[in-house]
Amino acid sequence: MGQQQSTTAPGDAPAESSGESSGVGIRLFQFQQNAAGGSWELCSSNPDMNFYDINEDSAVKKKDWHLELGSDVDLTVTDQFSVDAASQRVTLAADTAVYALKFPTPAALQMFTTEYNSRLFENTYGMKYDDKSRDQVFGKDNVLTLGGETAESQQQWAEDVDMDERPVTEEVRKDRPAGQAGKEVHAVRLGVGDRSYLVRDKQIEVLKNVYGGVQSAGVSFDVTPPRGKASFTPSKLMLMNNERKMNMLSPEGGRSLFHTDIETGKVVSEWSFQKDGVDAAMKDLANETRGAQTDDRDTFLGIGQKRLVRWDMRAPEGVVQEMSSPSVVQWAGGHDYKTNVAFNCMATSGQGYVVIGSDDGQIRLYSERSLTRANTAIPGLGGPITAVDVTYDGKWVLATTKNYLMVVKTTYKDKSGKETNGFKSRMGARAPAPRLLRLKPEDQPLLQKEPLRQGKFTWVTEAGREERWIVASCGNYTVLWNFRQVKLAEPTTTSYGGLTTCTNYHLIRKQESVVDSVFVHDNYANSPAANDTSMVVVTKHQVWSLADDDDDI
Repeated sequence: MGQQQSTTAPGDAPAESSGESSGVGIRLFQFQQNAAGGSWELCSSNPDMNFYDINEDSAVKKKDWHLELGSDVDLTVTDQFSVDAASQRVTLAADTAVYALKFPTPAALQMFTTEYNSRLFENTYGMKYDDKSRDQVFGKDNVLTLGGETAESQQQWAEDVDMDERPVTEEVRKDRPAGQAGKEVHAVRLGVGDRSYLVRDKQIEVLKNVYGGVQSAGVSFDVTPPRGKASFTPSKLMLMNNERKMNMLSPEGGRSLFHTDIETGKVVSEWSFQKDGVDAAMKDLANETRGAQTDDRDTFLGIGQKRLVRWDMRAPEGVVQEMSSPSVVQWAGGHDYKTNVAFNCMATSGQGYVVIGSDDGQIRLYSERSLTRANTAIPGLGGPITAVDVTYDGKWVLATTKNYLMVVKTTYKDKSGKETNGFKSRMGARAPAPRLLRLKPEDQPLLQKEPLRQGKFTWVTEAGREERWIVASCGNYTVLWNFRQVKLAEPTTTSYGGLTTCTNYHLIRKQESVVDSVFVHDNYANSPAANDTSMVVVTKHQVWSLADDDDDI
């Protein structure tokens, strides 16, 4: 059914009493890929291990720590590693190979991972790891602290795991093409109603929503602006006004917005983003709430590198502008930062909470009442945030980087014992520690070291329903994590900073690069003919729908 199982780990090494010094009692394995998936082969026993700075003799270059294993293996210290405490194993991914170190005792494993994390901190932030530098990067009282997860944090993760009593099936259903292959696909935008939309070069192809996915509607229209300008391929799509209208962000730096009447298939007006007569280019757009595309409203949110804005497409007199292109979208509130905060992506919850991801790895949480100040800023682990998502109830935030997804639980109890969340007030050390979703290092050769992209929760727009799955794209694969398993994960597998890491997932392969993997709306997943994993997978030239059919593709 398109699912590929992850490889198994090397067998447990026999317990030995010695080994707390470098190399003694340690075994080094290398992963060898084969037709069956792969296997681990013993490279050496008791290899000498040495951390060294390749720029040690330079007075100007920053530290660049490497790990030397024996005489043949030299690895850069990166965040591409995982620690399995139960089997006393560390798995490390290099550019062309994957290795595993088996330690004889928990103490030997702890000694190695402590030093590895310290060297990784120095490679990432350019400063030696100690209490002062840690506080400088993460803050003295921050939700993201380096170290193992506490029992209290585990309990908070599992608190609401059974609120939604719908069963979760572990079956990942087969998928079928939803139409003929065609021109290059750039993006897909699913609707809550009966239509969804596909961007193929300079055209929008209309799709029909069905249980379990989409079908081609056999209709498309050109993206041709008014006033005779040339057609273009939009960089962003946003549905609004009960999904009768579509806003498209221009590819030329996000300076213009094109308003499309979906019912007629025409671009009816062009808009420019300005504040006080000065261009205010946008990098991303979002509806004001998670379900606002089905509302009849003319306001939406946008971000530039240094600003968060609420835009209003109505004229000052309250009438929606249509025919006076090019028009100026009205600035209806927001905040300009003095420094370059490098905003990159955004998402909104059902209540209108706003989450923003930045190129510096920070995640900012804003309340629905004010866009002028983030109530919580979660520092990153060094990698740019390329996509964010948030559950309908605002309890969970998902941030995507090229090497991992970070899941943040936003609810916690304040000093008085009252439950609140990071959108309303600052999340500190009282909040549960984030968790990471990673691909196993031994799966990296299979995925050709492609980055993770566009992580998303199941698409829910109704109070009382819970998101059940998380999906992301990676190269020719769609990757699925069971969200319930993430909530119940034990901190036996960790990675950077000792954060609990989930590496149990499903892989669904395609013959060409996956552009996006998107869950269908709950309206089309919650039926006897579909399941919680119903989604649309878009590859470079083809659209696929997950189906409940048992026939081979």
